[in-house]
Amino acid sequence: MTATLHWNRLLIEADGDAAFKKDVSANFGKLVDAPYPDLEIDLGRCVNVGEDGFKAIGPLIVDAAGSKQVTVRITEPLRHFFEGSGLASLVTVAVVEHMDGTIKQVKAEASLEPVDDDEEEREEKEETHPPSGDVNNTKVQTKAQGGCMVDEEDGKRYLVGEEIVIGREPPSDPVFAIPTISKRHFRIFRQGPGYFIEDMRSTNGTYLNGNPLTQPQPLAEGDEIVVAITLKHPEGARRFKFTMK
Repeated sequence: MTATLHWNRLLIEADGDAAFKKDVSANFGKLVDAPYPDLEIDLGRCVNVGEDGFKAIGPLIVDAAGSKQVTVRITEPLRHFFEGSGLASLVTVAVVEHMDGTIKQVKAEASLEPVDDDEEEREEKEETHPPSGDVNNTKVQTKAQGGCMVDEEDGKRYLVGEEIVIGREPPSDPVFAIPTISKRHFRIFRQGPGYFIEDMRSTNGTYLNGNPLTQPQPLAEGDEIVVAITLKHPEGARRFKFTMK
């Protein structure tokens, strides 16, 4: 499945124009018909989408913006299509910078996606690795001796070591029995001299310093990690601070 629709948010993860148009055709109408004044369309994980794909969704976004507040997340390659079409004046366009996780021109957001405890087990994602090269090296703790994740709710500290996986059920450890947290939600792992965080295809997302994780990102002292922002948990189901022990 390359597209998911939860509450007011449509996430498309298509590769190529044909797959992209198919997902748009199957899901966009359902999004617009949802009883919410604010809609979010996340195209930040789409790849190889060009002008042909944009022509499939551009007019639909224009129509939706006539009656709804629309936020669209896009990658840098799609940016010039949106700017050239004038869509930026009708909707909030959030450019996802995959190399550092920052977002430009973003409204305050909330991913409104409950987890269904009876859903089939999501396909396990192959573990990925941080981008190679000089990416965010200023954040990497070059003298890291050990990482620690601090629960902001109760102050409990979880030592990372080489890796920890956070989720709703074992083998995740620590386990947080909260329905909006996925069974394997995110992991923190050591890579070279520092630590990185990776979302594990969770349903309701992982946020690093307010930005959604779309690929592994380096962690620095004091970074904030928020898990599962939903209607039930508008501030996140769990909040952590990363620190060095």
